[in-house]
Amino acid sequence: MLPAVPSSQYTVPSKQRFRDQGEVMCGITEDLCFQGKTREAAGYFQRARKLGEAHGFFLLECGSCLGLGNLALAEGSNDEGLELLRNVLVCVPLCEGDANHIELGVLRDFTDALFDTHAIDEVEPLVARYREAAQAS
Repeated sequence: MLPAVPSSQYTVPSKQRFRDQGEVMCGITEDLCFQGKTREAAGYFQRARKLGEAHGFFLLECGSCLGLGNLALAEGSNDEGLELLRNVLVCVPLCEGDANHIELGVLRDFTDALFDTHAIDEVEPLVARYREAAQAS
């Protein structure tokens, strides 16, 4: 008898290749960012995001949008960066598996960005969500 595999962790083998490719792309971006090659990193994040969107890999999509949002904020594109981080917050509950670390990361980055851009009114509702996510981890 085969062991039961939770449906959230099962991926058709051909789709698994796409997920693996996306995860490798996101991994490459870290090295590129450390080397100061942010445009190249953004390209990899974009490709990974498209794979996530096309195949319903919400965790991959969240990680890609988080990276793109942080890159946009670092380049001074505050509106674009905040919008990407908002997208992640909407998408996190749809993620397969445990995405708590993504939610904590985006909440931290998003609240920092809101303070930096003086959009403080948006921060208060996020505090309770951050507290809940932190307690769940």
